[in-house]
Amino acid sequence: MLKKVFKIGVVMSLLLTTATAFAQDGKAEYPRYGFWSNWALGFSADLNQQYNRGAISFGDNWRGSTNIGMDIFAQKKVTYWMDMRFRLGFPNFWEPRTGMEKDANGDWQNSTIVMDRHGSFSFDLLLSINNAIYGYDPDRRWNLYVMLGGGLAYSHQPDTAAVNYGHLGVLLNGGLGVSYRFTDNSHLFLEYGVDVNADVPNITKLPWHHTNGILRLGYFYNFGATSSDQAIAAQKSMLTQENFSAVNNQVSNLESQVAAARNNEKKLENRIAQLEDQLKAALANQGKGNGNSAAADSLQAVINQIKADQLNFYAMPFSVQYDVNEWQVSEEEMDKVKAVARVLKDNESAKIMVVGFADYTGSDQYNMKLSEKRANEVKRLLTKKYGIAEDRIKVDYKGKSVAFGDIQYALNRRVSFYRVID
Repeated sequence: MLKKVFKIGVVMSLLLTTATAFAQDGKAEYPRYGFWSNWALGFSADLNQQYNRGAISFGDNWRGSTNIGMDIFAQKKVTYWMDMRFRLGFPNFWEPRTGMEKDANGDWQNSTIVMDRHGSFSFDLLLSINNAIYGYDPDRRWNLYVMLGGGLAYSHQPDTAAVNYGHLGVLLNGGLGVSYRFTDNSHLFLEYGVDVNADVPNITKLPWHHTNGILRLGYFYNFGATSSDQAIAAQKSMLTQENFSAVNNQVSNLESQVAAARNNEKKLENRIAQLEDQLKAALANQGKGNGNSAAADSLQAVINQIKADQLNFYAMPFSVQYDVNEWQVSEEEMDKVKAVARVLKDNESAKIMVVGFADYTGSDQYNMKLSEKRANEVKRLLTKKYGIAEDRIKVDYKGKSVAFGDIQYALNRRVSFYRVID
């Protein structure tokens, strides 16, 4: 007996995806990606103004120097208004490393004291100002942000007559930046940050203090979403306000087709019952010597044929359709393959027959091969892309041997799905 629940399952799989549909007032919703999506790699050239304090007191013997350096970093977009960044910085490595120093009167003068080298590793949060205020906009290219973070810093005083040692410190940093996305993945940015380094005292040396004002000009490349997250986003794209009504209409049409299919099943069941009654009567008459064995055999053959054609298989209420000579599933038709995969996953005992068809625009041999390629490609998607076991999917192909309406009618260019009743 035909099982109505299987067809209803197709409709319900679409209803479940649309039940969580678009909830914002006409605004694009930021896609929720997984951890491995939206990572970026980048670098920057730095102009660094460094101030060092001597070992006497916080306010005495300050020295300053301008230098250049660089940063490299890995960055991930967490939400549309926040990024996190792991940054490895070398803000001052150029020679000479002398600068300005305060004299005994507190006036700045040229200094011959060699400044220390400095490296840092920090974890930063980048908080977008314009995205937080105006909301998510996938077409927005400019981004104004503040950055806050902290980490570790290492300073090393080059070999001089006075000192030669390195020391580890705790780093706090903050700043303001602006970035511009000039392609889908490439970004330029300019930012100014201040690093404050509170050194961990060396057991034999007095603590130092370093403050760096760093102007960064850089580039980073965002690798975007992973393929799995792209597939999820493609499914969610059906739920935008623009096509939500269209999806609802498709679901309503499927519900109507399911109802019509159920009516046809009832008619078929009634027809089989009538034929079986006639067969019983024919067999009874045959037993009394009044019957015709040929008539009974003919009735049995008709019943068997109907059951073979209609009860062993029944069709899902849609087919994957194609353009002329095409055999790969288009993006527009892929949702139907996804729906079939969803139903098969929800009904683990179900098996299906995937049948390819073609129109009459080519030779018999060509169209038979084309319908075979269509059916096999759909099976490949169900097994390789969506993980359905191969033994649950049979393949058949009819070429142009079965036609609906006009022999070039688009409905003939299709792959249909039939439930197999073991």
